[in-house]
Amino acid sequence: MSTLSSMSTTFDRSTAGTSTSRTSTAGASASDARSLEGGSFEVGAATEPGAAALAMAERFARAFAAGAAAHDPPASFAHEHVDALREAGFLALPIPALLGGLGVMSSRDVLVAASRLARGDAATAIGVNMHLAVTMNLVRQWRVTGARGDRHAARGLAVTLERVANGKITFAAAVSEPAQDLSRPATTATRGADGWVVRGRKSFCTLAPAATVLNVGVTALDEDGSARYAFAAVPVDSPGVEVHDDWDALGMRASGSQSVTFHDVVLPHAAVRDGFALGSWNVELLERYLVSGAFHAAASLGIAEAAHGAATASLRGKPLEGSSAAHTTMVLAQNVVELSTMQALFEAAARAIDDHHDAHPLGSASFEAAIAVFSQVQVAKAHLSEAAVRVVDRALALAGGAGYRSSHPLARAYRDARAGAFMHPLGANRAYDFIARAHLGLEPLAG
Repeated sequence: MSTLSSMSTTFDRSTAGTSTSRTSTAGASASDARSLEGGSFEVGAATEPGAAALAMAERFARAFAAGAAAHDPPASFAHEHVDALREAGFLALPIPALLGGLGVMSSRDVLVAASRLARGDAATAIGVNMHLAVTMNLVRQWRVTGARGDRHAARGLAVTLERVANGKITFAAAVSEPAQDLSRPATTATRGADGWVVRGRKSFCTLAPAATVLNVGVTALDEDGSARYAFAAVPVDSPGVEVHDDWDALGMRASGSQSVTFHDVVLPHAAVRDGFALGSWNVELLERYLVSGAFHAAASLGIAEAAHGAATASLRGKPLEGSSAAHTTMVLAQNVVELSTMQALFEAAARAIDDHHDAHPLGSASFEAAIAVFSQVQVAKAHLSEAAVRVVDRALALAGGAGYRSSHPLARAYRDARAGAFMHPLGANRAYDFIARAHLGLEPLAG
């Protein structure tokens, strides 16, 4: 592989994961390996292709660890990491083998693989997660339209997925906005005789430096004056697209989460898809953002697992005795317990997504069913994003003063873990309102 000379990966696409990846990571020490372990319990794969994807993600996590450390201080984007993932087919994990992907059709297994990648490079992982979230939604729509017998729509989606699988398309999700109302984007796409014109600004467009297409949430304004929620596929090199060099955050510094402005960007009619109600939570909106929240939880889990592994590695071989032994064992045990609850909650939420999709092959879920699974994912996201902070804080205390140096992986984890609460959908301030209202049987507030 040209971008990472120390790593060589192959994946047999023809068998969609029945043949395992073969990867070597030169120079990885035993302590490096232990620091990226998940503890005494790990969430495993549910399928054979998923198992191959997890193994690939773990090897990339180890290969990327040094690069993640180097890219963090200057907040530079790790293009070489994304290139390596693309070349290995990781960006096509959820795409069926018949369309050129790796055939990991279990959402759960894709999410677990994402958590593994985050152990070594959380900043790259959250960018790749947004690409995978868009891709998984397209795969879901492809399956639904095929099940409904809509061959024209299914073929159009298949063409896009084939272009993702062969590396021609890398997505970045352009959804977040200042003072955001997720159910009513301020960014607009106005339809005219020659196509659409997109205007607006998006923030936190993670993976933007590597993206070829931005998946932009818009309010679509049709010629008859009607408005609907839609997504615009905007090539990054379109005239009028301005990607700002403005990402300088506390954590996730190498994620490339720049803001993007759309200055009267002209698109063809086919570039704007979907059409559902604005201003409220509905089945379509809930399902479009279902996996996004789960991917944020995956990043939090991976960060916590790596931090716990680093702390555990620092304690191995040292006698637990003296005045500090009781405190050390208590703090370590607290992390073991908390990490186990994180893993169990994450696995349950990820499995619920697969169960939901399997139960509604025609995409005909009720509002109640969509609320239930979305709430379960948001519960997991809210808990994992907060628990990851606690796990990392304890890990830092266990590792001692060395972990307080800015160059130490635990120092980066300390900062990266705090990003989870701000990741939309849903940020912590809105997630708790959504969860509580859903629990009471009340319709969640838009916003």
